[in-house]
Amino acid sequence: MATIFSETLVKARKEAGFPTAYRFFHDNGGEHVLGASYRKYLLWEQGKVLPPAEELSRLAPALKLLPGSAPLGGLLAAWLRTLTGEKFYGELLKPFLSVKEGTPGLSPLHKAMNRALNEKKYPLSVEQATAILATQEHYKAFLYMINDRGDWSEAVFMKTLGVSRTAAAQVVKDFARLGLLKKVKSGLLKCQLADSIVEFPRAELMPAGYGERMEGYQRALLESGAASWQRLGFMRADAREFANFFPVMSLNMTTASTYAVTEKTGHSAMFAVEGRVVKLGDF
Repeated sequence: MATIFSETLVKARKEAGFPTAYRFFHDNGGEHVLGASYRKYLLWEQGKVLPPAEELSRLAPALKLLPGSAPLGGLLAAWLRTLTGEKFYGELLKPFLSVKEGTPGLSPLHKAMNRALNEKKYPLSVEQATAILATQEHYKAFLYMINDRGDWSEAVFMKTLGVSRTAAAQVVKDFARLGLLKKVKSGLLKCQLADSIVEFPRAELMPAGYGERMEGYQRALLESGAASWQRLGFMRADAREFANFFPVMSLNMTTASTYAVTEKTGHSAMFAVEGRVVKLGDF
């Protein structure tokens, strides 16, 4: 029988881009990362068992819920409501809690756009992500191929990326093994994610050091390009309240993908779109 928590968990899982419980569990590293077997996770979604606090803390990053955000607050509130019961939670706990269960920053337009974009999301598994981050050549090849519907081969990777035949061969081998590339004809392959919004697992779910590795690859790519547009602003804000802006900013970043093309045009080029919030210090 479904519970408030199980319904909230299923909704959060789908909004994170995982259409099935199976995809969510295995793409996030399985029992090693989530701290529970697949059978036990299914019991959480079915409302038959409530996850312990430790497992709940592992679920949050897997569901791509930002610390301090309203969506995470909603999941935690659902957990407490299910654990203590509606009456106890409403009369005794809720008056002492400052949990925001909605995201005030999301307008109806943002919510509609979010629902539309969720259908195009493809969350990478931990195994796929670690292979993509194996080398700088792997990462660059991945970025280029997910933005193209054309045919790929060792020769195409060599010409497009300017990499050696050895590096191109390894990329083809690794990506084909993980289903990122699929053979369509002799010697030619196609990327299976060209029409998807690809998302990497949260840093907490990746092996140690891979977050820094990705940052290094991205920094090298950014330094090799030329800035097309930039805007920087400074402001004072309440840290807890401002956290509600992060989902809005994340959605706006994802919205940039609506301009993406997967075929070459007269003015097509590869772009990097960056968004970040930097805390300068308490004030």
